Amino acid sequence: MINKNKIKEKISFTIKNLTDIPSRLDNVLFKRFPLYSRSYFQILVKNNLIKVNNKIVIKNSYKPTLDDVIEVSFPEEKSFDLKPQNINLEIIDQQKDFIIINKPAGLMVHPSPNNEDDKSVVAGLLYKFSELKDFHDRERPGIVHRLDQNTSGLLITVRNIPTQISFSKMFQNREINKTYLAVVKGHPNKGGKIDFDIGRHPKKRHMMSHLGISPKTAVTYYKVLVYYKDCSLVEVRIITGRTHQIRVHLAAIGHGVIGDPIYGYQSKQIKRQALHAWKLDFEYKNKKYSYVKPVPEDMVQLLKTLNNRELSF
Repeated sequence: MINKNKIKEKISFTIKNLTDIPSRLDNVLFKRFPLYSRSYFQILVKNNLIKVNNKIVIKNSYKPTLDDVIEVSFPEEKSFDLKPQNINLEIIDQQKDFIIINKPAGLMVHPSPNNEDDKSVVAGLLYKFSELKDFHDRERPGIVHRLDQNTSGLLITVRNIPTQISFSKMFQNREINKTYLAVVKGHPNKGGKIDFDIGRHPKKRHMMSHLGISPKTAVTYYKVLVYYKDCSLVEVRIITGRTHQIRVHLAAIGHGVIGDPIYGYQSKQIKRQALHAWKLDFEYKNKKYSYVKPVPEDMVQLLKTLNNRELSF
């Protein structure tokens, strides 16, 4: 959280080299100030704290040019007293720089500022790994990507700021492969690519849409693994990481996720969206890492049900 009315520091710099100009302003700032995340600078833009050539910038998509003078007003942070909690996190792998966990459905990755006491992955990590207290980001220390609260599966978390910078760049450069399993309604084509842009829903602000406001590029590949009587088990690989991307994209092609009350289909057989982060593959410091986590028991039971009869919606 930031206090935009209290500025602790202003820093100005001039774009002097073409190599200093990624495609967007938030990328330029992330490259210039790597201890902060791109999302942090997006928040500064929304709060009118970034100027280019003495004019307030209102869009993160602004494309800087040579000799642009960029001024960043760094605000003081509001207090955010996130309390460590003894949460039983399943740790799949624990390296010197990062941790891989299996996030259960129902557990949020980080709490909202208005609900600091809610159980979360971050609160559990702070309890087990004291070094996370050293992060500048008090709300999401160690978090480099997210899973929806009711999505289960593999999640990468990092243990220090240099690793956070490295993994953030790896995600930005699409060097981390994420593969999911989902149960969807109906029978989609055997495989395909979904590339609808995704933006905020024009009327329902808590939702995203392929017909949304200020859409961003989103790319999803899927492959059907099993056809059941009225549903399918699909493998999903995402290239981008937009909010609710898999759920929005599968719904957009007419095959929403089972158990998803927002974009898909509620079901009596499962109490949450049947979506699981199944595989992770990446290379870090010249070493390849690969992780697989089978679906949890609620999805196992759902798949057993599908083998025997139609699904009840």
